[in-house]
Amino acid sequence: MKVRIIIAALAIPFLASSAFSAETKDDFVEALDGVIRERCINHDKLGVRVVEIPSGETLYDKNGSSPLSPASVMKLVTTATALHYLGVNYKFKTDVYHTGSRDGGVVKGDLVIKGGGDPKLTSEAVWLIAEEVRRQGITDVTGDLVLDVSFFDDNDNPPARNGKRTQRPYDALLGALSVNFNTVAVHVYPGVKAGDPVIAEAVPSSPYFRMINDGVTRNGDHPVAAFRVNGQENVVIRITGSMRPDEPGGAININVDDPLRFAGETFRAYLKRSGVNIAGVIKKGLVPSNARLIHTYQSEPLSMILRDLNRFSNNFVAEQIVKTVAAEVTGAPGSHENGLSLAMKFLSESGVDTTGVVLADGSGLSKDNRLTAKTLSGLLVAMSRRFDVGPDFIASLGIMGVDGTVRKRLKTSPAKSLARAKTGTINHVTALAGYVSGQDGKLYGFTILQNDSGCPYRGSHKIEDRIVTTVHLLAGKKR
Repeated sequence: MKVRIIIAALAIPFLASSAFSAETKDDFVEALDGVIRERCINHDKLGVRVVEIPSGETLYDKNGSSPLSPASVMKLVTTATALHYLGVNYKFKTDVYHTGSRDGGVVKGDLVIKGGGDPKLTSEAVWLIAEEVRRQGITDVTGDLVLDVSFFDDNDNPPARNGKRTQRPYDALLGALSVNFNTVAVHVYPGVKAGDPVIAEAVPSSPYFRMINDGVTRNGDHPVAAFRVNGQENVVIRITGSMRPDEPGGAININVDDPLRFAGETFRAYLKRSGVNIAGVIKKGLVPSNARLIHTYQSEPLSMILRDLNRFSNNFVAEQIVKTVAAEVTGAPGSHENGLSLAMKFLSESGVDTTGVVLADGSGLSKDNRLTAKTLSGLLVAMSRRFDVGPDFIASLGIMGVDGTVRKRLKTSPAKSLARAKTGTINHVTALAGYVSGQDGKLYGFTILQNDSGCPYRGSHKIEDRIVTTVHLLAGKKR
């Protein structure tokens, strides 16, 4: 009766509907069985597994060997693979060269920029690169701006997603030289008075875009929106809808349809602002063997990039990393096929059960991905035993109730801030996997995969949260 008294005293809503009984032989298993007894759950497509860390002892398993769609929990495989092959301090590089000769501030040749797959090459980074070129005394380039993207293959889309695309940021194209996640932010604000056009600006601004602003400041039923329309010479961004005069401003993010041109136009614009003029055109090419390296821009360490990847579930970053792993390990050009093969090899060599596993992309957006709760739990155990990269793997996960995609989860649970996890959500799929500390001071790994559930997404999340809370409270009391 002791366990029942503790739970009642805490009045935890997560366990309120569980058929929990402290009189059973195994309170922990009984409690989890009660949580997943909800009628809306598709029990044939539910996978739940809880393991002790670092021993790997299985404390609970429900369909743990069933291959299911993991949604964005797939990013845990990508994260672990990247840490294993690249290391925590790996930095993406963007190199700047010039060809020909130099006469004072004039380069009598081309300026060449070689992309190294940096997934976080922002407009601020482009500005820093442009300023460094200026600081070296270069003011004019008589030739062209040449972009070398040979670090990756020519596929700007994961093979499993060669169907219809959207203009949403999560669906951005890939490239070895990519700026601002291959996304433009359209900042919109209401005009000074009713009837005025809305104020709109694309960031980064460049000749790549031409804007048509049909947005109006007024009280209306159609909120302001932005979308791109392909023009003959540039891309048209059209603003429609309305904003109330007292409405706060915001940003509408749209992906770009030609990452190479977008990068080139952005670099050219920032170079010009820094006082470096390019006389020629923007074109794709390779770094000549006799070119002179004048600057290497390095990203922040991989460990920091992975924190943003998992906390905000950035699909673009995940896919760029898959191709980078391939380029660095098997040689450029990096491809998804090689990157995903390396991920599977890493899982197998780490002792993780890969039965039924299908890796279709690095982000989890493809519905062709298949993982089992057993596979993911095995990965959690394997990474917990890796002192070289394990701490960074765990630190990359969002703290439940505190930050990232799990900041609103477990807000009233005693497990708040004591669990780190990665979420996954696509149509008809929700998932959650990570670590939680128990009241006994030990660490536990949990994996929850829900496919084709009849529960609403919020209801599925509550079930997941109740499972995590139960693990926190009772995992150490299993016998």
